[in-house]
Amino acid sequence: MSDRIKSLAFIGFGEAGRILCRDLLTIGLNDIRAYDIAFSDAKSAQLRDARSAGITIAASTQDAVAGAEVAISAVTAGADLDVARELARTIDRDTFVIDINSVAPGTKAVAAELIDAAGGRYIEAAVMAPIPPKGLRTPILLGGKHAAAFLARTSTWKLDARPFSDRIGAASSVKMCRSIMVKGVEALALECALSAHRYGVVDEVLGSLSNIFPGQEWQQRVRYLISRALVHGKRRAEEMREVAKTIEDAGLEPTMTRSTVAVQEWADGLGRALGPESADGPDLAHMLRELDEFLRGARDAAQ
Repeated sequence: MSDRIKSLAFIGFGEAGRILCRDLLTIGLNDIRAYDIAFSDAKSAQLRDARSAGITIAASTQDAVAGAEVAISAVTAGADLDVARELARTIDRDTFVIDINSVAPGTKAVAAELIDAAGGRYIEAAVMAPIPPKGLRTPILLGGKHAAAFLARTSTWKLDARPFSDRIGAASSVKMCRSIMVKGVEALALECALSAHRYGVVDEVLGSLSNIFPGQEWQQRVRYLISRALVHGKRRAEEMREVAKTIEDAGLEPTMTRSTVAVQEWADGLGRALGPESADGPDLAHMLRELDEFLRGARDAAQ
């Protein structure tokens, strides 16, 4: 069909961009370009992944989106509006701009104004589960008046996406309120498990959780939650700042969310100091020993 999407650009080529790109190539979308600020580093994972995928590596946002029918903004929360401003200066008229970034409803509304004023078609996308392993089949809520038209043009992609509301910000409010719990649980898991490790009672604590919350394998679950914070703590902290804005815009105080920001930033520091292998330990006990040894060493060095 002539109205199918034939060209697409990724702005930001981290985990989400890499996995979505893989799936799009698999279904036959071959005109894919990408730009990421990390491409300036010849050793960056983003550049390595783009080269491995065999897509067009762009030198700038403008280079990536020139002639593209769809531009997917897949950057960190803190860069969302910067990318929206850049896209507003560079996109062709009627380009679909899919904003999958985890930001506050008010931030999405500002981004939509920028894109729509430039003649683009802005769609907010609230990604409601981790993109790995489902990729294009990840549940997504779409917001804005252009969502139905986009889904019609991408029917062969078999997306697990549905229009949620014509009002920009409504879909993101679902994602942001969900993140209070999801990212907060990661922070709690790290604090709980490390404290229990210091007291030598990890098995007893996690065993008691199995009694309260049956159906979970808590050793594996806590290991997974901590690993996500170690690997993605920086991005999660930025997202949770946007969650704090969401809460404040509702007239409430983001007390717990501010603490989650602090723990996610702390986890990012741990992950960077220990390296990516810190999140790949064979089990929770090994992971906690590594973290605890590092923390004790850092404390002793500071004394």
